Amino acid sequence: HIPKGKANDLYKKYIAFEKQHGDKSGIEEAIVNKRRFHYEEDLKQNPMNYDAWFDFIRLEEENGDSDRVREVFERAIANIPPSPEKRFWRRYIYLWINYAVFEELENNISKAREVYNEMIK
Repeated sequence: HIPKGKANDLYKKYIAFEKQHGDKSGIEEAIVNKRRFHYEEDLKQNPMNYDAWFDFIRLEEENGDSDRVREVFERAIANIPPSPEKRFWRRYIYLWINYAVFEELENNISKAREVYNEMIK
């Protein structure tokens, strides 16, 4: 296991190498991976940061990997707000709604129905 400080440094060197020696797709993948790493680190610090979850989901949607989008949605909705106050729940409920709409747009109607039903429990 590499210490966090060294991991960041190693990752920066990897990105610099890809930018210098990689092709266009390699560079784009390195940048996307850097953004993923950033979101993962932010969400480790505060898993209730629903805006960061939305940004992370958008990143995965832009890359077109539906399975990865689903995985991020599932991880996001697993972080239930700790308080019954409305301000904490508003963004959380939007995550659920966006997840269901994503499944509808993927023509996965049974999964969309499952998400809606789970949301209203």
